Amino acid sequence: MMDFLNHNIEILSANPDHWIGAPDENEIDQSYIEVDREGNEIFFDGSRVFTLRSDFDASNQPNPLKRELIFVVGIQSVEEIKKVIAMKGTESLLVIIEPNGSLFNYSLQHKDLSFLHTTTGAVLFTDKISNLPLFLDKFLLTNAIFYVKTIKFYFTHFYREQEIQSSVAVVRAIKEIVNYKTMMYGNSVEDSLIGFRHNMKNLKHLTRSKNVSLLKNTMRNVPAVVVAAGPSLNKNIEQLHSIKDNAVIIAVDTIAQRLCNEGIIPDFICSIEREVETYTYFYDGKTYPVESTLVGPLVLYPEIFEEYHGQLVIPMREGVGEYIWLKDVLELEGDNSISIGLSCAHVAFGVAEHIGASPIILLGQDLAYGNSVGETHAGGTIYDDKKLTNSMFSAKVNLETEGYYGGLVTTTETWNTFRTWFEMEIATKGLTVINATEGGSKISHTQQLSLAEVGQEFCKTKITPVLEVLQAIENYPLDKKKMKQVMREQYRYFYDIKLQFEKQQKQVRRLDISEYSSETELKGALKKIDQTEDFFKLVMDNWLLRHCLQPAMINSVWNLYTIERVNTADNIILAQKANLGFLDIGVYALNEITNLLAETAESLDE
Repeated sequence: MMDFLNHNIEILSANPDHWIGAPDENEIDQSYIEVDREGNEIFFDGSRVFTLRSDFDASNQPNPLKRELIFVVGIQSVEEIKKVIAMKGTESLLVIIEPNGSLFNYSLQHKDLSFLHTTTGAVLFTDKISNLPLFLDKFLLTNAIFYVKTIKFYFTHFYREQEIQSSVAVVRAIKEIVNYKTMMYGNSVEDSLIGFRHNMKNLKHLTRSKNVSLLKNTMRNVPAVVVAAGPSLNKNIEQLHSIKDNAVIIAVDTIAQRLCNEGIIPDFICSIEREVETYTYFYDGKTYPVESTLVGPLVLYPEIFEEYHGQLVIPMREGVGEYIWLKDVLELEGDNSISIGLSCAHVAFGVAEHIGASPIILLGQDLAYGNSVGETHAGGTIYDDKKLTNSMFSAKVNLETEGYYGGLVTTTETWNTFRTWFEMEIATKGLTVINATEGGSKISHTQQLSLAEVGQEFCKTKITPVLEVLQAIENYPLDKKKMKQVMREQYRYFYDIKLQFEKQQKQVRRLDISEYSSETELKGALKKIDQTEDFFKLVMDNWLLRHCLQPAMINSVWNLYTIERVNTADNIILAQKANLGFLDIGVYALNEITNLLAETAESLDE
């Protein structure tokens, strides 16, 4: 008899992309599998008994003519998985999910898992479902992101017939992380270019900013309170007075003015939004104390940086292509990035993380409505204007999620995505985080304490004033003359790429395909269209282009992957259209990028 255990361990060890979690000993102790006289596998799971069968679901077959991302739930039924593999397209990806440690342990010892080695694009996840988002977050950083519009689920017999609850939990986790990842990639090229426009206009302010790499871990193990503007803040904001000198106070821009009015001066005020409304609501006509340092990426509305009188901290955005490009061309060394995420509360959290603060204490981070659906924020903010609140939230799709105190609370898809970001950040970086919001949504991986308990346990002694720490930190080592030279060099580089895009654009547009085209003509047209793949690679290899063109590229590839891989006139016309959509936007974006680089170089004389 074959030694499956050692054979399978060797196979799994060969692929670092597999995710194999530590087994739950209690689960394995309570579960086991026996084989009866007829050869049937009987699964004993606590008090439940199941006969394991391999019964292929012919109603849910892969499409061999498409490029799909296929999630198969259950590894025990190897015969079913092999049929899925035999029927899938050669370019499709396969993710096998096994949330039951006992079934994986049994399969490891008694099944031949060679298909994981011989199938291109196959990867295994076996762990608690709660860790599935962490796996998917990493997995979708690869080309797998191009497949999210062609996802297919296949449930092996046990999971579709007898373990439906786990199947539903898997689907829910996958849908949540896909929504999160697609939101992270941005909505449109125009949206990305607006951000790039602000970045270039604000570039001169980098010389005023503290060097973020020198800020790293300067307040290690000092408690930090991240103050957001959720409705629960109304009931414990007064308690901040007793700990304001014993912790770093990091406020979102929404609540900064109210804190100042209460006599609680934030050490940092954090912003992320680049729209004029952020400037109008939170900065125009306001004079914040010089003790408060503004933290925000270059993408902020320019007047915010122009008019702010205090010190600036302008971080790069961690993992965002535009900032990776900028850091590279300006030759900024060290860790100048923070985790900024999707909201000003994420910026504030990223600041706490970057300075090494611990514990990080969340306050007013409801991520849900208050006592009624109309209650969205704490008092003393612009959201006291119910007309404004109604206009902003009336179109939101509401849903329910687990609450801070258990049960269900009402939230929105956007707030739910914000919560997912917090949970991913805390789990992947092993942070010590206390949720002292005392209301709203439950945030996984946090300890729940009241703010009074936090003060008694963690905020008992005075800290070194943050302003004193910042005064010892130098600004970025930049001068405008060198920055001007760099922007001119980048202009020439991207102008050359623009010419290449225009050449391919003309080639694809000139193709004349119809139902009367011969097989030779169709093949020739497809060969020219497929040359656009080189431009997808060109975009992926340049961080600025990846950032600006990623939404268009992903949408084009999503459209391409829905086309069956058969050489018909209709299919090639669809491919031509999808490629032109990318190339047209690419030429437009490169025109904008080169113009902005030229303007920026000139402005650095000012």
